[in-house]
Amino acid sequence: TKLHEEFLRGHADEVLANLKSRDAVKGEITLLIGKAETGEAPLSTDTSSARMPIRQRVHQIMAEENLDEKAALKKVAKERGVSKSEAYRELQRSK
Repeated sequence: TKLHEEFLRGHADEVLANLKSRDAVKGEITLLIGKAETGEAPLSTDTSSARMPIRQRVHQIMAEENLDEKAALKKVAKERGVSKSEAYRELQRSK
C-alpha cells in the first residue's frame, strides 16, 4: 500500500476538475481511459482535421488560407498542441 494511494473514477472532465482543485498532487499518477459509453458525444465534433495526416492538413491550410508551407505548418503545430520543430519532423517523415 502507498501512503497517498487513492482511486478517482469519472469522466475525464470530472477527474481533471478534482485534481485542479487541489493544492498539490502527491505521489505517482496512473491514468486509465476506457471507451466512451454508447450514445456519449465525443469531446470535439470536428476531429476530421486532427485525424488528417500532417502533410494533407498543411496543404489544406495552404490552399484555404493562401499561406506558405512554413506558416501553414505553424498553424498545424498549434492545432495539435506540438512544437513547430516536432510538426516539421513529422512532416519530413511523411515525405
